[in-house]
Amino acid sequence: MTRAEKIISTLGYAGLVPFIVACALAYVGAEALADQIFLSYSAIILSFLGGTHWGRLIASDATLKVSAGLLALIASNVFALLGWSALLLSPYGSVYPFVILTTGFVMLFVVEVAAMPSIDSAVHRRYTAFRAFLTITVLLLHGVFLFLGA
Repeated sequence: MTRAEKIISTLGYAGLVPFIVACALAYVGAEALADQIFLSYSAIILSFLGGTHWGRLIASDATLKVSAGLLALIASNVFALLGWSALLLSPYGSVYPFVILTTGFVMLFVVEVAAMPSIDSAVHRRYTAFRAFLTITVLLLHGVFLFLGA
């Protein structure tokens, strides 16, 4: 594993901490703070990950005629709008924002897999598996948070 891969892994796992902290806060009864932390962080992460597709397209030599590249470019804006709409809806109950954010994370992973170049390398396979693990964990934490009633 390269140094960059180690840093990416560390940052990816560390990115789960705010989700876990919010679940812990909900568990101990600090629902208002937990709700604010979880929803805002989830929306920010969804927007951030969606935005990475811009950088990936700019860094690659791909043209916008490639359908997967176009999908990723358009989707990056959709993810930002989904995160924003979840935040706008949060005062009206937490179920709708969670449905939006959960759907957004599922869609993000689908877009990432579709937009990934067909590279058959160990690094690519490790990264895809890593992203799958993080996405599944985030989705499970969304479920835990909803179960806790926050």
